[in-house]
Amino acid sequence: MYYKFFGLEKNPFDIHPDPKFLYLSDKHREALSHLTYCVLMQKPFLMLTGDVGVGKTTILNYFIASLRKKNNILVIPFLNPRLSLEEFYAVLAAELKIPQANKKAHFLLSFRQILHKLVEKGRTLVLIFDECQAASVELLEELRLISNLAEGGKGLIIILVGQPELENKLECAELYALKQRITYKYHLGPFESPEDVSQYLITRILRAGSPKTKIFTEGAIELIYRYSKGVPRLINILADHSLLTAYLKEQAVVDEDVVKECLPEVKHLLEDIPLKGSPNTRLAPKIGKKWLLIIILILSIIILLWFYRHQIPLGEEFFG
Repeated sequence: MYYKFFGLEKNPFDIHPDPKFLYLSDKHREALSHLTYCVLMQKPFLMLTGDVGVGKTTILNYFIASLRKKNNILVIPFLNPRLSLEEFYAVLAAELKIPQANKKAHFLLSFRQILHKLVEKGRTLVLIFDECQAASVELLEELRLISNLAEGGKGLIIILVGQPELENKLECAELYALKQRITYKYHLGPFESPEDVSQYLITRILRAGSPKTKIFTEGAIELIYRYSKGVPRLINILADHSLLTAYLKEQAVVDEDVVKECLPEVKHLLEDIPLKGSPNTRLAPKIGKKWLLIIILILSIIILLWFYRHQIPLGEEFFG
């Protein structure tokens, strides 16, 4: 709706994970480096965690696309973690073109032979599992067991990606052995500064076709960072609403007032939004302490005046 007004060819702030719009902050670059290193160095297990909306899947899609360009890598992504063991083996068999076997033992034998041939050709099979916090304990343990089929630990790499709850899941007794196998872990956090948010906004606007880089003022960027807490998905939602509001106001630049006007529309997603007539919740604790001190001071004055009026030495009323 507002695309032409801002010189855009497409929506720069679509919340769907598109690797074409990937902006690599220092943390995102480091996460990508961990993924790449583990594949290059043939590390059998890697775990990448991060809160909702920080860009795990976007990085994952970018990483998968880069792996598919390499002749020595065969990558199979599993984007739906709620698979039964039978469904998991059916998907794996289909991807590797292994004939459906009546017995699991037959499949495992074929799978081991495939891994052996891959190693002989200098190739590696990479299995990537997204949203692993929702995977069953049985499936996660099965991944450890099939990793044993890799001769000398070569030819097979398994990457687990999920929300921080994945760490808690690995604490259960059934997954203790799997937890020991994961020698490389990285936790992806949100952007840590308004500068990152500024570069993120500019990157997405440019890649959406607009030559403009100053659509958002510094004040607007500060507010977006503050209320999104640096989470890319929330930045997208707030930026999208802000562009639409600026367009409806026929305003070529998104300033603080535009961002503030959008806050009530997304209050169910963002925290600490100062709506009309209500204080900022971040300031609420400080305001509460301030008023508490004032009340204590007033009560102290009242007590002192009462003692003075009745000419009672301070402390006599209580200690006799």
